[in-house]
Amino acid sequence: MRIVSWKRCRTTCDSQPTSQPCPNAGTLIDSDTLDKQQELISMISKLETAMIARLFLFSAAMLVCSTLSAAEPTTEQLLTDLNAGGDKSYAAADQLTNAPANVAVPALITALGSIDEELQRHAAKAIATFGPQAKSANETLTKLLDSPIPKVRAYSAYALGKINAGTNEVMPKLIKLVADRDAMVRHEALESLLKIDADPEVSLPIIVKLLEDADPAMVLPILTEMAEEGDKALPRLRIALKNPKAAYWACLVASEMGKSAAPVVPELTSVLDNKDPETRMHALIALGEIGPEAKSSIDRVIQTLQNDPVPAVKYSAAFALASMQDTKATEVLQKAAEGNDAFLTLISYYAVAKLNPEDKEKMATAATFLIEAMKNENPNVRAAAARCLANLNAPIEMIQPIMVEALNDADPRVVANITETVVKLGPQVLPRVVNGLKNEKLKWFAVSIIRRWGEAAPDAVGPLVDALKSSDDQEFQAEVLMTLGAIGEKASSAVDAIQPLLKSDSRPLQLDAMYALGRIGSAASPAKDDIMALLVSDDSFTQFASAWALAHIAPEDPDVVAKAIPVLAKHLTDKSQDYIPGEAANALVLFGEKANSVLPQLKEAAEAGNQAAADAVKKLTM
Repeated sequence: MRIVSWKRCRTTCDSQPTSQPCPNAGTLIDSDTLDKQQELISMISKLETAMIARLFLFSAAMLVCSTLSAAEPTTEQLLTDLNAGGDKSYAAADQLTNAPANVAVPALITALGSIDEELQRHAAKAIATFGPQAKSANETLTKLLDSPIPKVRAYSAYALGKINAGTNEVMPKLIKLVADRDAMVRHEALESLLKIDADPEVSLPIIVKLLEDADPAMVLPILTEMAEEGDKALPRLRIALKNPKAAYWACLVASEMGKSAAPVVPELTSVLDNKDPETRMHALIALGEIGPEAKSSIDRVIQTLQNDPVPAVKYSAAFALASMQDTKATEVLQKAAEGNDAFLTLISYYAVAKLNPEDKEKMATAATFLIEAMKNENPNVRAAAARCLANLNAPIEMIQPIMVEALNDADPRVVANITETVVKLGPQVLPRVVNGLKNEKLKWFAVSIIRRWGEAAPDAVGPLVDALKSSDDQEFQAEVLMTLGAIGEKASSAVDAIQPLLKSDSRPLQLDAMYALGRIGSAASPAKDDIMALLVSDDSFTQFASAWALAHIAPEDPDVVAKAIPVLAKHLTDKSQDYIPGEAANALVLFGEKANSVLPQLKEAAEAGNQAAADAVKKLTM
């Protein structure tokens, strides 16, 4: 049995403390006030009617005055509280937003200079509410853009944007923060830059230099952040596209924006005259991402396909034409497909088919060529072919025969290449892959791909169950079981089909069935009794596999606890397979405190070098 070590990962969100005061905190009545009210009510009941009215009015007035006093502390009190430290100072900073600017802003500027980063954050947020009235805070806020604390940098950038502080000192720092590693800082810095009406002649060179010098891993997040500004980014994007040095980066932003960048199609079209081939290439990619709304550029893109001296630019032109959905480009693409450049041929055939989806001949030609290109030794060619094939939407009855023919190639590298490229396409092509389960030559290929997708392919469960039931090939059934196990909990609907195989004469099928059911978890509880029966098998590995499965399926069941825990404990030192001791320890953890009875064995295994056992001891003794 091929039990794969499986640990359920938990992502802990270490959220930042906000220390936000309850907006109604001042209106609460404390217990002393409530006691006094109750005494008052008791006294009122003993007085005569005339006195009741007077006392009631007097008490109500006193209560209202008391409440107002608590809800609306004076500005003087807030200024005092601002220096008190801790939650009281944070609440005071928040409430000073209701005070006059000439009083609140100087006090909040002082708070910005505190060593308490949380107070700095609250003060910056409060200052932002005063907008241009808080310009005196510019210098202090600008210094805080260099704070080591992300929250302080973010709120300082936010405040500067609200104040509209576009000074020569602020702008370079804000631009630098657009490349910050913290997403919140990047967002607020970019928001502020868009609010501050900076001179593009000043800001663009700084942004270009920033992107050129940025950590490559940070470039995409920066561009994505810019693209997410949508319509707000368009005016600056338009200016950037007209700047020869900024155009490259502007094209990347436009590509990220996709259809929402349609208003800048004229500027993107003009970029096709740029001397830098990479800039031209990315302008074409951006036009392709915009799609049909970029049709106004079609004549210029056709011209680029025909005449540009750089092959990569021609490839991008063919991609753009395929996305524009205008048959006007068919003839020129057909001619490009018949040339000597294999990569251009690939994309051009794809483009012709995309532009003529009803033409079966063109579709078949493209599909045949793309699948043939998936055999190519060049990984870039294979990846491009796979992507094009996924987007082609060719009928499955057309694709299957071509795919079968390709997979009949004797070279295993060809099969590996095709499998890898389809896996990388992801579950978006699952409907086509599951159709392969019905084809004798494609079914192994289909199962191996679905297994690689695992939990991301729950829609494959039904077709896999059908394949399991309809096949007499035990090796293929075993592969299907392992694939259902890879899907895990989301394969719960397969339990009824898997359970009968626990009584199979084939030991491998029994073991793979237990693996699949164990991975499915508690939903496989109907099979518990059949698995329990295998705990007493003469075969040691079958005992282990059944105990492992039961630990995942019913760790709360008293019978399982009594019988499976000793079996797993016995295998903590089993050396027959490298993974068994670790999997036994991991399974024991699932029982929680019920596994404390075998702590001595776990500790002994840990001392012998079983790291999973050491981890289990820690978890069980916490």
